[in-house]
Amino acid sequence: MLIPSDRAPDGTRQRATLRWLAILGGVVLLVWLLSGIVLLIFMAVLLAAILRGVADWAARHTGVSRSAMLAIVTVGVAVIVAAFLYYIGPRLIDESQALYQRVMQTADSLCATYGNTQWGKSVFHLFSQQQSTQSAIPSDLGTVAASTLDIVVKALILLVTALYFAISPDLYIGGVVRLFPPPYRPRARTVLERIGQTLQWWSLGQLADMVVVGVLTGIGLLILGIPLALALAVIAGVFTFVPYFGAIAAAVPAALVAFTVSWQSSLWVVAIFLICHGIEGYLVSPLVQRNTVRLPPAVTILSMTIFGALFGPPGVILGAPIAAALLVLTREVYVGDVLGDPER
Repeated sequence: MLIPSDRAPDGTRQRATLRWLAILGGVVLLVWLLSGIVLLIFMAVLLAAILRGVADWAARHTGVSRSAMLAIVTVGVAVIVAAFLYYIGPRLIDESQALYQRVMQTADSLCATYGNTQWGKSVFHLFSQQQSTQSAIPSDLGTVAASTLDIVVKALILLVTALYFAISPDLYIGGVVRLFPPPYRPRARTVLERIGQTLQWWSLGQLADMVVVGVLTGIGLLILGIPLALALAVIAGVFTFVPYFGAIAAAVPAALVAFTVSWQSSLWVVAIFLICHGIEGYLVSPLVQRNTVRLPPAVTILSMTIFGALFGPPGVILGAPIAAALLVLTREVYVGDVLGDPER
């Protein structure tokens, strides 16, 4: 147990409780001060969970050792990404640029058509404020170069850290466990392993959802003859990583592009997104989330809202997996150890 039992003397229990509260407060303060680094480490954990999960599954079904299968999976992912960037990357970049221009042109057309209406004035006033804020951001060559270098460095740190986490997870779990007093270390290891299993299944579930939504959306857009279908499908798949908000954010540019064809096409695109995410929500997710914590919709939305307010866009992106980890921690430590609920 991570918390002293009820059989301990009152004075001992109070001192232990105060000590744990002080430790918890220090951890929260440290996370707040180092939020950027903490979120980067958490992203590395998620990526490592995906690599390790795929490697473990393949190793169980092929008889190959886990370490060898992890190397095979890592090299395979690198080859797939490199092939995607080489064969599809240039087209994707061209379509992304064309998508941006088409969305801006559609927005200007809508502004000219509906800008004189009452609701149109309110909407386009907010849009113009956002545009003026973005235009105030410095765009000199030095700033752009520094931002690009910062992104590249963080991406390298993320990939290298995730790879080390995936290669030797027990090494890093053991290091965290040693921070606890010896009597609590077995329980701490159990809790950390269950959090890791939850993040692993959540990550694999989201990866499956992203692939399904991206492929189905691309097929639907191609059937409808919507321009820039590849870029829109990639956006739909990537944005699926963020529950609920991602689907809405991906549907907006697709509907705007389809509106340049006809308003009927725009309605069909919305229908395609609803169908794809319906398949993802009612068929794919229940299959891949049977072994992990189930996040109620309200908890998912509130977690992304709260962590988004605290940490900005990274908090929105990582809000759901953070909430999943916190739910496991609450269930195991507070409900199981403190309250003594055997069902937890």
